[in-house]
Amino acid sequence: DVTADFAEKLYADICKDVPEIVTCTYSFGQADANNAFATMQNNGANIISMYVNVGSMAKRSRSTLEIADVVRADIRKYPEVKKANVSLGMGVGGATSVKVEIYGYDFATTDRVANDLISKMSGHPSFSQVISGRDEYVPGYEIDFDRTKLALNGLNSSTAGAAFSAAMSGSVASFYREDGEEYNIRVRYAPEFRTSIEDIENIVVYTPAGRPVRMKELGQVVETKVPPTIVRKDRSRVLTITAMVARGAALSEAVAATQRIISETDIPSELSVRIAGDHEEKQKMFSDMMLLIVLIILLVYIVMASQFESFMSPFVIMFSVPFAFTGVLLGLGLTGTALGVMGMVGIIILLGIVVKNGIVLIDYTILCRERGMNVIDASVTAARSRLRPILMTTLTTVLGMLPMALGRGEGSEMWRSLGMTVCWGLSVSTLITLILIPAVYCIFATRQEKRMARKKK
Repeated sequence: DVTADFAEKLYADICKDVPEIVTCTYSFGQADANNAFATMQNNGANIISMYVNVGSMAKRSRSTLEIADVVRADIRKYPEVKKANVSLGMGVGGATSVKVEIYGYDFATTDRVANDLISKMSGHPSFSQVISGRDEYVPGYEIDFDRTKLALNGLNSSTAGAAFSAAMSGSVASFYREDGEEYNIRVRYAPEFRTSIEDIENIVVYTPAGRPVRMKELGQVVETKVPPTIVRKDRSRVLTITAMVARGAALSEAVAATQRIISETDIPSELSVRIAGDHEEKQKMFSDMMLLIVLIILLVYIVMASQFESFMSPFVIMFSVPFAFTGVLLGLGLTGTALGVMGMVGIIILLGIVVKNGIVLIDYTILCRERGMNVIDASVTAARSRLRPILMTTLTTVLGMLPMALGRGEGSEMWRSLGMTVCWGLSVSTLITLILIPAVYCIFATRQEKRMARKKK
């Protein structure tokens, strides 16, 4: 009843502060034993699960991150809330998280360190929500069987425990079939006979001789606390702290803040702490992407060297690649866009386009030299002649990527970094291709001619 009253108040507050809500449903209470889906979730008489649907992004002005912060603020008004987890649903644009994994055997020690880290991280502006992945001890009742009394009645703890479980949770006695469907028939005590300690003590178990014996004659009901579920990783007990990165904060800033907090915390020698989550996944992905970029650059250089039959011309063309990276970093910095996985994919796309512009320019420069022009005249003629083709390919690509870079619709958070990367990187590298590449080519070609002249002498 207390949970129901609180759920009504929280539901009213959220509906008032979030007018974008399309539907809002919530549930609470202990799942029934025959509800397999609900029993797999975290549920109980003191736990509320609420699902809020805010509809399509085209019909609202606030993002899901902003709405999640509003919901968190509403929950913080109530001191009776022990722990709250506001998470974004399936889809792109969700909040990134930093996970801190604490490895240790002792519950009390790991809980103490986790609570210390949670209190420090909760006060840092880089995090909007910090929660522990370990549930607390759950109060409950259990029967402490007297083995002597069990033996006198011809019973053991297994048979007595099975009878107790059948009375409280039920046991499947048979099946009911109708229209090709099969339903379990679960038999157990009626609710009014299993709601108090006296009811538990009066549960009947039958001895092998068929004599009924009540539970209170076999032991006593004691109040206890059920320990939380033990989670293991790499064959060690682990407690995971999940911290949602605040809106406007970068994942790198949150990770740096977490590392500082861990270094300032007194951690016993028997525990080990490390940072995981999105940071760990992105580190692995970025390392794979960097290896891929290096391999692409090497393969492109090898192909160009075989086609030009020279090592100098491909080397000059590759001068535009570093400036493409400069354009990417400049664009992402000015627009405040984070370099994500899609941004790395944009860099891979960018490498081929940037090199293509340089190939068009240098190839025509070599053709002009073969026609008898000197190095400077050939470079000027090639730059003037290939200006329009290079600008055409650049503008078509940049304008084609512009809607992706400036998009604000559904899923735009995922693709925006790709568009920004290609647009800014290609724009800056095109200027470099038209200005720097001819100059660098003239320097190298002039030195090459002087070297050949000295060899002839």
